[in-house]
Amino acid sequence: MKVNVEQPYTLAELKTKLEAAFPEYKVKFRGPKILVISQGNVAGAMIVGEKPKFARVQEGFPTMGGQMLFMLSVLLLGVLIPFIVFLTAFKPKQVKVRDAVANFIRNEYGTGAVPTKKEELATADLLDA
Repeated sequence: MKVNVEQPYTLAELKTKLEAAFPEYKVKFRGPKILVISQGNVAGAMIVGEKPKFARVQEGFPTMGGQMLFMLSVLLLGVLIPFIVFLTAFKPKQVKVRDAVANFIRNEYGTGAVPTKKEELATADLLDA
């Protein structure tokens, strides 16, 4: 999700603000350009890069071990079973963390989320055309 920002930010500054705002989340760096916010071993969000006009917040597994375990289950069990488990058990928790972080960034630094084409089509009134 892209979150528009009006003020410049750095990931180091954002890390300290997120730790203060969300004491229940663990905030750490994964490399120099990825900030990982985790709630447990399954639910997490990532802020990727430092862009001048927007912040990119994505949901995902907060640990490399969790990502590898999920991929191993896909290889061993096929695609369908792990995909159903992912959508029912893991994805809602990850989206909750992503939305909380995106709302914090939106309130702290910017204006709002950039809607995707799918969201624009869903909200557009086709009768007005």
